[in-house]
Amino acid sequence: MSTVKSLDHNGTRLITPAFRLGPDQPTFGEFETNLAFDHPVDLVAARTIIDEAMRRFSRAQSTAADVWLAPRLHYALRFSRREAARRGMWRWLGAVFAPDYVRWRWGPADENSDDPEAGAAEDRFIGPEYKHALARLWWMAELFRDGPDYAPVAAAMSNQDIPNNLFRMDIAHHRPTVQAAVKFLEGKGGREANALAKATNSAATTLIIDTISADTALDPASLTAWLNDDDIDPLRYLDDLPPGPTDPKVDPAAVATMVTLLEALFAEARIRTS
Repeated sequence: MSTVKSLDHNGTRLITPAFRLGPDQPTFGEFETNLAFDHPVDLVAARTIIDEAMRRFSRAQSTAADVWLAPRLHYALRFSRREAARRGMWRWLGAVFAPDYVRWRWGPADENSDDPEAGAAEDRFIGPEYKHALARLWWMAELFRDGPDYAPVAAAMSNQDIPNNLFRMDIAHHRPTVQAAVKFLEGKGGREANALAKATNSAATTLIIDTISADTALDPASLTAWLNDDDIDPLRYLDDLPPGPTDPKVDPAAVATMVTLLEALFAEARIRTS
């Protein structure tokens, strides 16, 4: 496949239990629409990376697979944030382009299961970005990268409560908060990540976070250069992290300010004990 497409909402009726499990392979053609971009989109590179993740990791290594795949998928599958906001495009990517990956990542532990209700959940194929099997990885990489550095993405994905909680909140769009959270949660567990996310999101309703720690704007020229780069080699960065768009990194002073605030919020947070 060389053309990115959109899957109309009416096509979601084909996401049956049998499709989610695997035996049913419907044709989505009548519900597909070609999408036009003013820059290249390398679906071959994206497919190569997805296939490598499934080859490299077992299904039991789901967290390790996410850590590895998120930055590399973002590197290979290049969209602007506006383009990546297209729900129909992600429906197509999940249901038509890579349903085998969705089943591999989110299907039943027993690959030979014939229980039609045991397949990957529908929203992993066609759901919102925080549930969709591929969109969640792409958006995590976009929001948690520090300029061209994907290391914070890998750190965040290693604690699944970060993508499951903080990623879903508006504060994930404030880069100093994101980078501070990754630093603060290093070595901590899921309960701590969950408590911090709730406390920070609650505080953001009364505090103007950007006045406490100003965010550095992304660079449109860097985005344009990244989108139009035709030298994407999916095999070059199988063991080392790839480079992302060359936006300026977050000001370390802004991150330090947010770490101090997060420490104070966390001290007052209620941590689940069960």
